[in-house]
Amino acid sequence: MMTSPRLVSALESPLLRSVVGACLLCLAAAPVAAQTPPAQTTPAQTTPTPTPPAANNTLETKLNEAVAEFIKDPHFKSVPEKEMRERIEFVAGNVIFATVHEVGHMLITELGLPVLGREEDAADSFAVLTGLKLNNALSDRILTQSARGWYLSDRRSKKEKVKMVFYDEHGLDQQRAYNIVCLMVGSNPKKYSELADLAKMPDERQGTCQGDYSNASWSWQKVLEPNIRKPDQPKVPVDVKYNESQKYGIYARALRELGVLDSMAAYISDRFALRGPFTFEATECGEPGAHWDLSIRKIVICYELAADFGDLYRGYAHQQKPKKSASHKR
Repeated sequence: MMTSPRLVSALESPLLRSVVGACLLCLAAAPVAAQTPPAQTTPAQTTPTPTPPAANNTLETKLNEAVAEFIKDPHFKSVPEKEMRERIEFVAGNVIFATVHEVGHMLITELGLPVLGREEDAADSFAVLTGLKLNNALSDRILTQSARGWYLSDRRSKKEKVKMVFYDEHGLDQQRAYNIVCLMVGSNPKKYSELADLAKMPDERQGTCQGDYSNASWSWQKVLEPNIRKPDQPKVPVDVKYNESQKYGIYARALRELGVLDSMAAYISDRFALRGPFTFEATECGEPGAHWDLSIRKIVICYELAADFGDLYRGYAHQQKPKKSASHKR
């Protein structure tokens, strides 16, 4: 099904004023384990977690500093500050989602968790549930931005005539975008009804999304509960390493200054009874990506991934909207 142009347009507005704060507060203040599963007809309502003003101010300051840093770079000297902020927020939101996705992979292998279905789908649901746990406007925005990233990726692939690989372990880009929207709608149909309508998700599918959310949240809660660290258990060290990069130096500096990986490492070490230490490493990889490598016990975040999201935003975020008559099913 073709993505609604109105949805892409809605996501292209300056939604994320504190996207990084959303993720960091989500990881630092709220358990990753999902809520007790709601009845499929009445999803559970959770109480929003209050956002500490001091944390918000600090994170907003870091985001402002990142914007100022990018503006000084010769490659971006002609980009208006507002557009630069939106671009940074888009990149940060999608890199955060990709990183939390890899944390899902790490927990599956590290804790020996059962997976029914594709592990990539399970890791995606973990990332979405992590955002939904905070249950406020900030976490909503980071998830919406992540869905937007997959929609724009699909748009780019069509324009560049990239062949769809149906046998890949990952779902297709539009499918992954719709799965994010579906879990959001399933968690609270009333709250996210407008988002579902913009995505042209039929009413009957919105109804079944409640079951998808219930199953995903209940499943993650059940498998994580036995692995929550008890107060008398020592914390397993989780290290963070930011490698230098000449080619992607500005992304390396921004990632380090925003402290995304540091906050995730502190949360995971405090929350889970892990088998042993592991490392978050931000580095050049030769191609865009992020992955959990069990053999060296590292979650690797490639600077090329951030650069690729920057290119995606620059090339496709502000394209002319397609006419309604051009919509079609595929």
